[in-house]
Amino acid sequence: MKKLLLIASVLLATSAFAEKVGVVDSQRAFFQFSETKKAQQSLESQAKKVENEARQKEVALQKEYVALQAKGDKLTDAEKKAFEKKSQDFQSFLNSSQDKLNKDQMAKLKRIETVYVKAVKKVAADGKYDYIFEAEALKVGGEDITDRVIKEMEALK
Repeated sequence: MKKLLLIASVLLATSAFAEKVGVVDSQRAFFQFSETKKAQQSLESQAKKVENEARQKEVALQKEYVALQAKGDKLTDAEKKAFEKKSQDFQSFLNSSQDKLNKDQMAKLKRIETVYVKAVKKVAADGKYDYIFEAEALKVGGEDITDRVIKEMEALK
């Protein structure tokens, strides 16, 4: 009888310390989230517009360069300086456009990450999970909650 009580108390003690662990595949959640797809499309559209505008400006600069080269010795310092200014403006345009695209991308990623973190916290609280790990970080054990996180992300958007 004492042996049975000892086994029962050990089982009770270990089950009292058992912790509920969830795992989530953040990459799958990220790429299946509808807002990610919208963000990608938006960024691609912006990039194409910038690329088209840059191409037009570059062609105009090249034409002007050819015209200036045709002048040969008759090219004035003022014309050279004006062309250099246009070239610098073009480079500034490229840099500022790239910076704007990068900032837009970071803002969209930050928004998605915020939604992801809120979703994970909500699923963890609702499911009474003690720990949530990245699926790749936990090789054995844990309950996959990725689908619930994706569903919650969609609800939070």
